[in-house]
Amino acid sequence: MKLLDAAEYSYNSLRKRKLRSWLTILGIVIGVASIITLISLANGVNAQISSRMNTLGSNVIQITPGNTQATRQAGFAFPGLGGGQPAGGGPRSFGEFTRGGAGKLSFDDGRNVARVEGVSKVDARIQGQAKISLGAKEVASVQIVGVDPAAFNELSNVPLFSGRNLNSNDRFNAVMGYGVYSRIFEGEDLLNRQIRVNDAYSFRVVGLLNASSGSQVVSDNAIYVPVTVAKTILNSSNPSQLFVLVLDGYNTDDVAASIEETLLVLHRVTADKPDFTITTAAFIESTVADVTSTLSFFLGGIAAISLLVGGIGVANTMFMSLLERIKEIGILKALGLKDSEVLELFLFESAAIGLVGGAIGILLGFLLSWLLVFAGVPSVITLDLVLLGIVFSAIVGIVSGVVPAQNASHLQPVEALSYE
Repeated sequence: MKLLDAAEYSYNSLRKRKLRSWLTILGIVIGVASIITLISLANGVNAQISSRMNTLGSNVIQITPGNTQATRQAGFAFPGLGGGQPAGGGPRSFGEFTRGGAGKLSFDDGRNVARVEGVSKVDARIQGQAKISLGAKEVASVQIVGVDPAAFNELSNVPLFSGRNLNSNDRFNAVMGYGVYSRIFEGEDLLNRQIRVNDAYSFRVVGLLNASSGSQVVSDNAIYVPVTVAKTILNSSNPSQLFVLVLDGYNTDDVAASIEETLLVLHRVTADKPDFTITTAAFIESTVADVTSTLSFFLGGIAAISLLVGGIGVANTMFMSLLERIKEIGILKALGLKDSEVLELFLFESAAIGLVGGAIGILLGFLLSWLLVFAGVPSVITLDLVLLGIVFSAIVGIVSGVVPAQNASHLQPVEALSYE
């Protein structure tokens, strides 16, 4: 039997049983649409988190005080997830927990880190909340961040909306984050105007930053001032964190390892109980990839259950079709149709159900994904996901029809014609 003849026969068979055929196809549609939607959701979350985490910069290292986290193999940390290498020199496996002291950083730490080979700049920052006002308009609390102007300008990587960056001669000048002037001060023209901090210090706004797009280095909701002044305003003598810029041509993880060794000596702590956390962009990316791949697998497994139910529906439909067409099969075999051709007819029909259901399910998945994006939920459909949906639905259809098809092909013409 030719392929076109088999297709026509299957089409006529499905058309005679429209309601049952469409209900069976609906099961495949729901399964494929679920897989497409849930995995695209996981892909979208992965892409969004990765893009935000990448804002730390591949050549930027962040150092924060304290350490209560799990470690990665290379020994660098993601706050809340990773930390230094173990005593004895061997690397710890990812997921092992360490507990160090609360820890503090110092400006001496920053100066010593700046001497590590491969380090270009170190920005030792002090940050805290302060009350600010502009004329009669007072804002209850805004984050004030004291930075080293030279290092901040190279690390921030956020363009200015207007004005200029801080320079080494600035003292009571400030650069304002996008969220402060656009939302808190409702878009007022603040350039070169005086703001009051804690009713005691006046700063001239010399620069307004563009939106930072979730940067780890620059916050939209902060005001940046020279660190020498921030010490007094925030009454602090220890930096809240260190941002390290790595020289071009040096491996960031290698430089982070050298920094870790330096700080362990300075703080007189062991590698299994550090009192600081070192974060690199590479580790954040690997951690995010691990989490989101697990999420994709979990969501895909949930969706696959729907497709399994759809496959059972296909098998049920094909068994019912077999019972209804026993005499018809007997006539076809009496006319000379071979067992293998009967098998092909039934498999073609079940595969058609799977393919049609898969195609509609993919279209529905695209629609649901678009609605998620429209609602502000990240969702990304890739070509391999579409191919997976098509191939998987066809396989489910074929596998579900194998047993009914074999039963049909093994029928003897005499028995089939006498079936009541």
